[in-house]
Order: sequence, then C-alpha cells, then structure tokens
Amino acid sequence: MDRLMTIDEVAQYMQVSRFTVYRLAKRNSLPGTKIGRQWRFQKEEIDRWVREQLPRES
Repeated sequence: MDRLMTIDEVAQYMQVSRFTVYRLAKRNSLPGTKIGRQWRFQKEEIDRWVREQLPRES
C-alpha cells in the first residue's frame, strides 16, 4: 500500500490550492479518508480520479 498523502501533498501533486483539495474532499468528489480531523489520500486513488476527469476521445 502506498503511503498516505496530506492535503498539502495532494495540492502540490495536482498543482491546485489546498482549498480546492479540501473542497473536493469535503464534497466526496475526491477520494480520501478523514482520520480524526485530518484528510489523507492514496496516490493511486488520486491518479485514478484524475484520469476519470479527463474528457474521453470519441
């Protein structure tokens, strides 16, 4: 299993703001888990989510 990523690490990885990551996670749009008061994310799940967001070619 991959190491869990923090909101800051996901934001840097995706090149978006911390607020964007937090908002997506809170809406259950971005796959993540809240452990206590902190969000954690698996890189492979983030990669899968990003691929699913890309427009599909016809």
